[in-house]
Amino acid sequence: MATDSEKNLPLDKEKEKEKRENQKKSLKAAAAKKPKRSIVKFFKDAKAEFKKVTWPTPRQVLNNTGVVVAAIVITGGVIFGFDTVLAKILEFVYKR
Repeated sequence: MATDSEKNLPLDKEKEKEKRENQKKSLKAAAAKKPKRSIVKFFKDAKAEFKKVTWPTPRQVLNNTGVVVAAIVITGGVIFGFDTVLAKILEFVYKR
């Protein structure tokens, strides 16, 4: 059996190391024993959060929808334009 002198650790340092290991184990055990949150509490919390939300007015929704539709149309037009130009270039190159 190894003695303290063979381990090259003073008795104080060995006890500190042991204490730290025990603290780590107890923290893991405490985390494992935490009670699970109930589904009812989840829905109560969700309801409370929904009350904090600032909901947009119908007018704001309509405006935002218009902006999104316009952005889609513009982007689609740009892509269509590039595609058409590149198709014409390829058609010209392959006819030669």
